Amino acid sequence: MRSLNRALYTTMAVTFIFVLSSLLLCRPTIGVQFVCPQNSIRVALAVNLSFGEFSISQGEYELVDYVTQKVLSSGEASGTWIVVPKGSQNIQISNNGTQVEGLLSSQLILRQKNITQQNLFLYKNKPYRGDLLIENINGTIHMINVLDIEQYLYGVVGLEIGIGAPSEAYKAQAVVSRTYALYYKQHPQLNYDLGISQNWQVYGGYDAERQGGEELRKAVDATKGLAIYYDNNLIQAFFHSNSGGYTESGENVWYASLPYLRPVATPQDSHALLYTQSGEWPAITYQWEKSFTKQELSNRIQQWNTDNSEERINVGTIMDVTTSYQAINPVTRDYLPQQTLSGRVTQLDFIGTNGIKSFFRDHIRSVLGLRSTLFRVCYDSMVQIWDAYNTVDTYNQTNDIMGITVDGLVSKLNGKNDKYYVICADGVKTLPKTFSTVTFIGRGYGHGLGMSQWGARGMAANGIDYRAIIEHFYNQDYYDGRLVVKSCI
Repeated sequence: MRSLNRALYTTMAVTFIFVLSSLLLCRPTIGVQFVCPQNSIRVALAVNLSFGEFSISQGEYELVDYVTQKVLSSGEASGTWIVVPKGSQNIQISNNGTQVEGLLSSQLILRQKNITQQNLFLYKNKPYRGDLLIENINGTIHMINVLDIEQYLYGVVGLEIGIGAPSEAYKAQAVVSRTYALYYKQHPQLNYDLGISQNWQVYGGYDAERQGGEELRKAVDATKGLAIYYDNNLIQAFFHSNSGGYTESGENVWYASLPYLRPVATPQDSHALLYTQSGEWPAITYQWEKSFTKQELSNRIQQWNTDNSEERINVGTIMDVTTSYQAINPVTRDYLPQQTLSGRVTQLDFIGTNGIKSFFRDHIRSVLGLRSTLFRVCYDSMVQIWDAYNTVDTYNQTNDIMGITVDGLVSKLNGKNDKYYVICADGVKTLPKTFSTVTFIGRGYGHGLGMSQWGARGMAANGIDYRAIIEHFYNQDYYDGRLVVKSCI
């Protein structure tokens, strides 16, 4: 479909020839909306730059003013190209220190001349397939890789699900990542479709493709053009590293309730424990612990307050951290009596001497740097007490707990001391009245919506094919025909 590129660019040249003939007499030409070819994707390598730098690694390219279609340079131009914004609407470009004249718009494209051969350009010393679109957006440079979506997936799949994954897991990731990319292409919010970080899906260009090797390319090619549809609509194919054994509903993680983002048990997530370990990875994607001393927790909150002025935690000295696991009604947004099916936390409260600050759903992870919201909280001060009604209550602090002494007097536990003694099955233990250490004991890595990548790897290792993996995570194994994997071409 690369021939379509050339046709579109040529059409643009004809369309703008009359407009340019009149505008060039009075002022420089501003850019127009870049038209992305049907089977291509726009991936922002970097945005809001004061300058950009690139070079040609392999093959032949031509440098073209996108609006006028004027070829500024053609062939195997060597050395380094540098682009800088010129005001808010134009670009200045130089090659090996020599300025290139003739660019009149805010859009410049480094375009392949011969798409039948392999062409690679370098940005930050990393090779990329396809074309490079350079734009001046409000006085800053945007570097955008425009390439065929299948070639894009070569640089995504291995980085996302892991090099060396079973073939069916590769295929599942290819279909999911293609669907994810196509959804954002259909619903553009910026002058590009996707970025390259975990905020989107990780893209590493040609280096990532080489790491994956022929097995990865075969998996992508075997699923060419396939995407996931629910009730004939392209889905938002969210995915994550490890669900910790159970995925979650959209309303309990972010906000929207979507019929294909529902909880499903995935015991195959424990495959991460069987995999050859490197340090603690990948076992920590399945189960993990994170502890804070009271001072470390205070430091973490101070850093949060510095970085998040609109969501500051101003509650004084932290006395307690409590959690709620209540599920959320997808229609009314009210809490339901029952807990989330996966056991994920939906509300975390910091209780201090000056008040309470609450965080909700997936936002909880960012506050304390937790791997997931599937966790429980333990304190070194935690104690369970049978009350007069023979019920068991759990307390994280016991400053105000009253007890009856051997003399029959009502008194605070161990008086004014900051510790007290508890007789346990294995002897007498000393406990602090307020916590000095809090530990989050959790499972999973990521938001918990859609496909669990380690779950997919475990399922593939057990002989389950990619279509069944997708049906499991996005339709909870219903096989009711509402979820379909079909060609998007």
